[in-house]
Amino acid sequence: MFSCLPNIILLIILSISLWGCGTISSNEDHDRQKAAAKINARLGMAYLEQHDVIRAKQKFLLAMQQGPSLPETWYSMAYFLETTGNKEKAKIHYLKAIQLEPDRGDTLNNYGTFLCRAGDYPGAIQQFLKATQDPTYLEVAAAYENAGLCTLKSAHPHEAKHYFEKALTEDPNRSTSLIELAEVNYKLGNYLLARKELDQYLRSFSPTAQTYYLEKQIDGKLNS
Repeated sequence: MFSCLPNIILLIILSISLWGCGTISSNEDHDRQKAAAKINARLGMAYLEQHDVIRAKQKFLLAMQQGPSLPETWYSMAYFLETTGNKEKAKIHYLKAIQLEPDRGDTLNNYGTFLCRAGDYPGAIQQFLKATQDPTYLEVAAAYENAGLCTLKSAHPHEAKHYFEKALTEDPNRSTSLIELAEVNYKLGNYLLARKELDQYLRSFSPTAQTYYLEKQIDGKLNS
């Protein structure tokens, strides 16, 4: 009956089916409710990616009911509200997620991406950098990369260069940071460095229209 669902949804549904039944304590029930909330938030995102807005909203609402103290239920619903055009309510939900755990990296990074999409570049970058200070956050490189991308939108290439370099220090395999760093160095006139970074990218990743155009630009400068 689930043959038409994406693999991620199938896996999440199967994980729910393995919980089993039986008598459980109130603490265990609370833990299960929190686990269910996280799973339903993930299901909501999966349905949203499939453009199934109704099922996505059902899962997000259920997640918030099961885990009202979890930041991920609030920022997941916030993203849903943002993508469906309700940005004011989305901001309220993002801020509630931060209120619950003010120093949590994923919450700060998600709010930062919201602010960047809304055009509040200084506010977004502040959130990204704060996210990198969370010692338990596993996606520090992503936060630095987001800071770089948002800084580019505010036309500060030197600062963007710094953030992309920080992202690559944390994770040398971040393709976006590497190609964007090459782009920035080209624009700053660092043609040899840009060529080196582009070559590094092409050794690990497939060429794209962006890399083809950048290569032509760099070679034109180096051969002129």
